[in-house]
Amino acid sequence: MRKPIVGISLKMYQNQIDAARNFAHAIVEEVGEEKKVEQFMCPGMGVLYPVAMILKESTIGLGSQNIAPVSNGAYTGEFSIESLKDMKGSYAEIGHIERRTYFSESDDLINQKVRLALEQEVTPVLCIGEVEKTDDYDAVKALMKKQLFLDLFHLSNQEAAKVILAYEPAWAVGKTCAASAVHVHQVHRLIRECINELYDSQTAEKIRIIYGGSVSQENVKLIVSDPNVDGVFVGRFGHDPKRYASIVETVKSMKE
Repeated sequence: MRKPIVGISLKMYQNQIDAARNFAHAIVEEVGEEKKVEQFMCPGMGVLYPVAMILKESTIGLGSQNIAPVSNGAYTGEFSIESLKDMKGSYAEIGHIERRTYFSESDDLINQKVRLALEQEVTPVLCIGEVEKTDDYDAVKALMKKQLFLDLFHLSNQEAAKVILAYEPAWAVGKTCAASAVHVHQVHRLIRECINELYDSQTAEKIRIIYGGSVSQENVKLIVSDPNVDGVFVGRFGHDPKRYASIVETVKSMKE
């Protein structure tokens, strides 16, 4: 039985320390003792430390929205996994579509980051997904398989099973509506098929796949109703702590 997951990323929306602390306090008050749903929060990089100090007394894990491909060295302006671990962080978001497009991150670079995270015992939250909306599921599967092959290159079966895959189609990220539940269910099934083909059925059964892209209180129940969807990665619709808590509660009830 795969443990359900709810993650939330604040991107670069919440950049003042007081606001970030108040938000983290509110989330902890709402769901900071929840144990049946695994949770993690990825604050903005500038407020990572103050949020870390609040999350450490809760069951909510700390994640960074990015890491450098190496732990230490001459990488001006980058964020080291050493700092994340020092703050007791245990998740790293890697390969988000905004990193791939705005900052031209290649699959090779993403693979380096995934491997580094696993070496440092940090859980990679690997974001994958298509850019253009399409109903050609053969093409979607081919793209997913290519991304997974390149991004998980050199990983053993045991290592791959520790990765959290976040399916985030670019055309649904930051938009008014999420991808339809039918589409999400179909693609999650295809992603699991890809893992089975690249690794084996045991790894495909163990790996957890979550959906991100305009997840809200209103659509989460349908999205997580399929057994191949292990949870959600929440964005702006989780900026209200009570709405976020409602999403966690829905995932919990659907996966019990």
